[in-house]
Amino acid sequence: MVQEFSEQEYFVLHLLSVSSEPLGAGSIREELALNGMELSEASVGRFIRDLDIRGITSRVGFQGRVLTSPGEERLCELMSEREKIVSTGAFLEAVKSREREMLLEILVARRAIEREMAALAADSRTRGDIASLREILDRQNALLAKGEPMASTDPEFHEEVARISGNKVLQSAVEIIRRSGEGASFFEYIRTKVGSAVGADHEAVFEAIAAGDPEAAAASMASHIDNIIRDVRTYWKEHMRDLSGKTSGKRKEHR
Repeated sequence: MVQEFSEQEYFVLHLLSVSSEPLGAGSIREELALNGMELSEASVGRFIRDLDIRGITSRVGFQGRVLTSPGEERLCELMSEREKIVSTGAFLEAVKSREREMLLEILVARRAIEREMAALAADSRTRGDIASLREILDRQNALLAKGEPMASTDPEFHEEVARISGNKVLQSAVEIIRRSGEGASFFEYIRTKVGSAVGADHEAVFEAIAAGDPEAAAASMASHIDNIIRDVRTYWKEHMRDLSGKTSGKRKEHR
């Protein structure tokens, strides 16, 4: 029997499924927060223990949790349920409540900060840093190739660029901004709906950082966020047109 859909459970299981190593409660809590799901440390601990009891996750010493075979089956169920939610328009109803201008303001703020961090990253990156970014993008591309959501790798990529930049003030600023906005899955949904190649922008940012070109890295990051801004505007315009059409149709039916 398929249980009720849970966005938090879906995200945690998906996160474990793409991780190359066990994840601890702290890491899971941080990823949830970056995707708009704020939980206390105690709440995350209880949530994970419940997954252990249900046999969905298993503890590996003090390293953290991994997904079990029943957990993989549960993730498949949740993925199926999520598809139904999106296709039936329930997700779109949630989108209606979002403030367009607030989203755009958050993105503009991110653009100003993250373009500087990308430039700094290109100037100070090491071979290890380049390999770390490449590994994240390889996982992202593998998810996209399988038609699976890559939202879990988006904040990871941006966080790694921020770490490489070495500027802790900018890191703290962008973290506050990201946590005050929408999760990566929300933007992924919008970009996919308007037909953008989700994930392609990251490759350009990576190439510039790997080449040690601060100007190109800054321009690529700014272009990446500009593309998201464009897609948000396009989505809202088309979404409002659809809503207007539905409203007009209902009026005609009542005449």
